[in-house]
Amino acid sequence: MHSKNSIHVSGADGDLGTLIVRNLLEMPNLHSQLSNIPIHAGVHRETMNSIELEESGALVIEVDPISQPESLVHILNSASKLLLLIDPLSGEITRKNLLAFAEGYINAAKDANVEHIIFPTPFAKIDAPYSPPLTPTDDSEDCAIPNRSYRDQFEIIESTLRNSFDASQITIIRYPGVISQHLLRFSRYICEKSQIPMIDNPNIIFECCDVSDIVRALCYILYCPVQRHGGKEYKITGPNLLTTHDIAVKASLGLGREIKVELMSIRQLQRMLMDITSNKEIATYLLELWGLQGYIGASRRVQVTRDLEIITGGTGKSLREFFENNREDFLENINSQA
Repeated sequence: MHSKNSIHVSGADGDLGTLIVRNLLEMPNLHSQLSNIPIHAGVHRETMNSIELEESGALVIEVDPISQPESLVHILNSASKLLLLIDPLSGEITRKNLLAFAEGYINAAKDANVEHIIFPTPFAKIDAPYSPPLTPTDDSEDCAIPNRSYRDQFEIIESTLRNSFDASQITIIRYPGVISQHLLRFSRYICEKSQIPMIDNPNIIFECCDVSDIVRALCYILYCPVQRHGGKEYKITGPNLLTTHDIAVKASLGLGREIKVELMSIRQLQRMLMDITSNKEIATYLLELWGLQGYIGASRRVQVTRDLEIITGGTGKSLREFFENNREDFLENINSQA
């Protein structure tokens, strides 16, 4: 009989998963009333991140939910909670394997009788149908077999979860509009040009939240009893909605210099991202988050919520705080080129 007392985090080899695991390991140190819970980090392969997590006290496990689902069931037999983290920014998840990866985890969690599944998604709900698909197509690609957009696939995962588990076992965390990821990707450009590349629609209203707030909310939920958050859906946002002008003002205040917004087409942003990442899947994923979501702004529920405060008791960080806290990261990009 397996003792089900551990937390399993999928996709822990990416930066977001690594940050979540590190913070989970710190929770008992920050909150003396909490017991030490075994933290299991599911990774695709050994990396510097996975080595550091193992040294920090996590049990790092190489998993392959697509080709070795039986092994994953055995791994999850000891887990009471599963954080189903799907992070295309890790470089391991693409549009081709995303659904199979997620479904492998969902099926294994069901067979292993995992009590609570937390699913974070970067996509807000859409109130109206949208067409055409959100992922931009490359004219040089074979369009006979189009790829599903990342949004489509995240929605399918959410639907599969609801069909596989009782509603009381599922918690959905939405975190749309993570502007900090956008800005860090373009940090060198921002410092060199004193401009922030944004999609060419000055009327877009942005939801903005800090990655650290997402991590904090997830850690609180993972350490709470299932009854506290099971069956609920949350949306993590920052304290304000922002226009492109607001973003430029916050950047100027945080970095201590005048920053303007440079409006670009999706194609221009895609070319810039490819120069930065050289990974087409990461560029495509980021464009869905930043650019194409903007074009369906009339259908998105753009709002500020108090869900972070409900979960953690604290409010989110502002965009100005993000710039102030990450000023060194922006300056390092300039200094490294000098």
